[in-house]
Amino acid sequence: MNTEIIHVWNTMNDRLTNFVNGKVKDTELTKDIVQDVFLKVFTKFETLKNKEKLIAWIYQITRNEIVSHFRKLKYNESSDNIDSEDLHEDTLTSELTSCLSPFINSLPDKYKQAIILADIENIPQKEIAKLLNISYSGTKSRVQRGREMLKSAYEDCCIISTDVYGDVIDYKEKKCKKKCD
Repeated sequence: MNTEIIHVWNTMNDRLTNFVNGKVKDTELTKDIVQDVFLKVFTKFETLKNKEKLIAWIYQITRNEIVSHFRKLKYNESSDNIDSEDLHEDTLTSELTSCLSPFINSLPDKYKQAIILADIENIPQKEIAKLLNISYSGTKSRVQRGREMLKSAYEDCCIISTDVYGDVIDYKEKKCKKKCD
């Protein structure tokens, strides 16, 4: 390994720890994030084009890891509360949202997985491509096809009218074989 990066890491470790702890306010979580940064710095060092910007690059990785943590936290909090009273507002959109789960679960696995990762977990499609070990264009196609299949399944059971913002303004159930429980 490059001795320069080891030296820079040793001198920056305390500063990074303080930086991260100032953002997340949890010492154990701070250690985890700094360790993740450490791993990325050492595994991705060869991708750094301008070695003079090493410190700025390390801080950018650190900021990205902090943002990633808060995204995961936001997703976990929202998925933990998915059945809570908050989602059961008296809006038509929320009424129909509660019916989505059976439709998503009825999709073929590869499309269901793509829809969940892209639209529920809000993971960028480039990251999904890496997770699923498929090309970026393949991921885009899979997500798009999954959305089309989901829309088609929904339209088989419901007539939905939306406003210009995509909010449901009216819907009417069709008589279909599928149940929206």
